[in-house]
Amino acid sequence: MESGKFFPAMKGGLLDSTAPTDVQNAAPPEDGHIAGSSVRGDVPLLNEQTPTRWEKIPLHSGAKQKFKWEYGSVHLTRRWNYFITRMGWNPSSPLARAQFEVKPFCTVQNPGQPFWDPNANLIPQEPTEHLCDLPKRTGYHVILAVWEVASSPMAFYQIVDATFEERKSSSASGPD
Repeated sequence: MESGKFFPAMKGGLLDSTAPTDVQNAAPPEDGHIAGSSVRGDVPLLNEQTPTRWEKIPLHSGAKQKFKWEYGSVHLTRRWNYFITRMGWNPSSPLARAQFEVKPFCTVQNPGQPFWDPNANLIPQEPTEHLCDLPKRTGYHVILAVWEVASSPMAFYQIVDATFEERKSSSASGPD
């Protein structure tokens, strides 16, 4: 879904701290509308959060995970941030900032500036893949992936519902 950039900020008109010449943000999605906020109108179905509503992707706690972005339209990109729900979050409540860790567990930054310079190299590869270290978690969690556009006040939000399992240690035992 599309909404203002700089999550978990709550207001618009903010400058990017690492690229102050980028376009100021529009207001990011409100609490309770993080999964389904869109410039084309709210998508209420996506905001209906329950522990059993969505299919969950199995992930391994503490593992490296590849995230793949495929674009309908490529935009000049400042960064991608990956947030995760806190330990003890309430999966029966609508998604709110208080349920997510304040800092992303993975950030991929495009340092080129200014965004209008063709040599800034802000056009992402298609597809874009990131390899991130997952935090230690068990059970059901939500990953919020945010793709921030440099030349726009907007960002694109993706939600991944995941069940975290402990990594099984592989112990090879030979013949006695």
